[in-house]
Amino acid sequence: MAVPRTTSAGRQQASWENWSGTVQGVPERLEIVDGEDEVCEIVRDRGKRAHGIGVAGSGHSYAGLVSPAGRILLDLQRHKGIVSIDRVRMTVIVKAGTSLRALNRELAAEGLALPNQSAIDEQTVAGAVATATHGSGPGMGTLSSHLRSVRLVTANGTVRTVTDDEPEFDAVRVHLGCLGVVTALTFDVVPAHTLRKTIVRMPLKMVLGGLDELRTARYGGFWWYPHTSQAVVWRADPTGEAATPVIPTPRGLPLAFTNNRFPPVAARLVHSLSALSEGRPQSRVLPCDAALLSSLPPRLQALEYGIPVARAAEAITELADTVTRHGLRINAPVDVRFTGADSAWLSPSYQRDTCYLGVTCALPADRPSNTWSRPFAVIDDLLARHEGRPHWAKVHFREPADLAARYPRWHDFLELRRRWDPDGVFLGDLLRATFQ
Repeated sequence: MAVPRTTSAGRQQASWENWSGTVQGVPERLEIVDGEDEVCEIVRDRGKRAHGIGVAGSGHSYAGLVSPAGRILLDLQRHKGIVSIDRVRMTVIVKAGTSLRALNRELAAEGLALPNQSAIDEQTVAGAVATATHGSGPGMGTLSSHLRSVRLVTANGTVRTVTDDEPEFDAVRVHLGCLGVVTALTFDVVPAHTLRKTIVRMPLKMVLGGLDELRTARYGGFWWYPHTSQAVVWRADPTGEAATPVIPTPRGLPLAFTNNRFPPVAARLVHSLSALSEGRPQSRVLPCDAALLSSLPPRLQALEYGIPVARAAEAITELADTVTRHGLRINAPVDVRFTGADSAWLSPSYQRDTCYLGVTCALPADRPSNTWSRPFAVIDDLLARHEGRPHWAKVHFREPADLAARYPRWHDFLELRRRWDPDGVFLGDLLRATFQ
């Protein structure tokens, strides 16, 4: 059996950080593993278990789920690719370290696609589903709702495959890393297809008055430009038309302006101009994944809540009023998308149709900054009052007792976690504080 390669020894390892630099720490060891057997060997090692074991993923969590300090950190970047495709059942088995981008490309080459997409595609497939990352389909749950099975190395070092006909499956689908190291996942797939995507600028009040109509789209949402009354609305629906040829022309203001750190008065001007530019009426036919993906802005910190659809218009109206009244530096467009209800115990969409509000703050490129903390604390409190459930991979200020009250199956998940990992091998600092 292969011995796991190690990039460093002990405390000499340089600090690991997430992509935005907001989560940092020095792991005890960083192990680059090739496959499942190596993961099992590491998990069974008593010395390594004593430090705790986590998975680095792609580092696209804004929250401290990885908690690298002092732990054995597994890097699955070499454990990637499609294992098999079943065209009868229309499923694909994919290794956990595969990025969504790579999976999209490999599926497209086979004439297939995922049923839905998140806003960006740089995350690993395992990390995306484990944190209830969502797409923009009002009739679909989070990306985890497209899973059929999860294969993982459990705390005793054995491999277990949990399928969608087992009672634990709805706990495993969104597990935050608490239940084991995922090594492979089985997803539903659909034939590759095109979507007609339309974009138009509208006053925010008009958008909020027409949310029911927007939710009739197969995919859809809008961006509200803070400090203005403007929104840019998009929707994407299936079409049998061929994709529109892509003509590489500049569009809109650079991301550094749209996602800025200006005072509110300057941000209002920039966002007004950006809404005018980005909201020019447009209709294009695009491949299904390209139609749903967005460009990744510069370094930022992010907060996102899922609230009941019935409270969406009220919550967004209060958010807009609060940003203006308090002069909050929310200087990037607020992303609003929708999902249907799903059944994963820790999904923010659990048993309810959900509106997701994503708020970001740009960070300086060359130094740490906590300028986001005050506006995020205000907005966190506001969205929590509207029955919000925070996105697990993003910043929030909820205490465990408060979270427990928002999830009907919370205590069932706690009991399962304690049974599967009684020693807390997979609990970093944040997860231990939340689920111990």
